[in-house]
Amino acid sequence: MRKFVYLVLLLTLAACQPGDTETSNSNSESSSGSAKAQSESKDVLEERPTVTFTYKGEEIETNKIRGCFVPDCSEDSATVERINHEEMTEGLESTQVEDGEAIQVHIDGKQPSQSHLSRYYETTIEGGTLEGSEITIHSASKDERKESFFVRLDWYNENQEFLGSLSKAFIVNVEGVPPK
Repeated sequence: MRKFVYLVLLLTLAACQPGDTETSNSNSESSSGSAKAQSESKDVLEERPTVTFTYKGEEIETNKIRGCFVPDCSEDSATVERINHEEMTEGLESTQVEDGEAIQVHIDGKQPSQSHLSRYYETTIEGGTLEGSEITIHSASKDERKESFFVRLDWYNENQEFLGSLSKAFIVNVEGVPPK
């Protein structure tokens, strides 16, 4: 009886061993397909993108608000809950820019899947998406004014699974529009 118990125990342990013992072609194909799907769901960016902003070839000083990429963070931890332009641009030197000109956005690495832009001036906050690789400065004011910007870039894989996010802020002085 004891030998029988050992034999059943040995067979049970042998059957529970991990490993790919598929024998049919269709099973092998489906298991490799599911392995591929699993690896895609665990995508990470091989190189973390860097983002800089320039005006007329000169780099604009920025504050990195948040930057995190899988596997070190999740989409929830990458989200900036409250955008306070004054706090985000604290300690930055503002760059002098002209009305109608553009700030260039340079992304080294994979292009983001989504972009968000928040512009603050006087008592106005404008939100939207970053269109292309530049931010156009538009001022209807004849006086010089400060504008602060918050930019968030998000990366996702083809299955819309989060890969990472980078948020930066900067401030500019916009020259007033000359009277006509």
